[in-house]
Amino acid sequence: MHQSLIRVLIVDDHEILRLGLAIFLEARDDLELVGQAANGQEAVELCAQLQPDVVVMDIAMPVMDGLTATAIITDQYPGIGVVILTSSLGGEGEPAARRVGASSYLRKTVTADEIASAIHAAVA
Repeated sequence: MHQSLIRVLIVDDHEILRLGLAIFLEARDDLELVGQAANGQEAVELCAQLQPDVVVMDIAMPVMDGLTATAIITDQYPGIGVVILTSSLGGEGEPAARRVGASSYLRKTVTADEIASAIHAAVA
């Protein structure tokens, strides 16, 4: 029996990173890309419309940062998991991400398998 696809929303202000993540998701048979957003405000709005299973969220973005958006999403949509994927090297990032409800905090240097594992863990 084939399990249902995990529906993923990508949120990053860099289009090339969103494109790379989209290609990665589309190549997998266990994950489905349902949308993309360029900032936290768009992410919150798309969560209301699309109800993804998991959001892959950058932290540093214009309009609304990823930590603020994560706090809103995990509060308003407790069934949606959030995986923080960031280039930020600040020491406070991971504790802050956990405080706002992110299920994991990954640097953008991780492997594709590590991202997939974090997405799966976010829905477990």
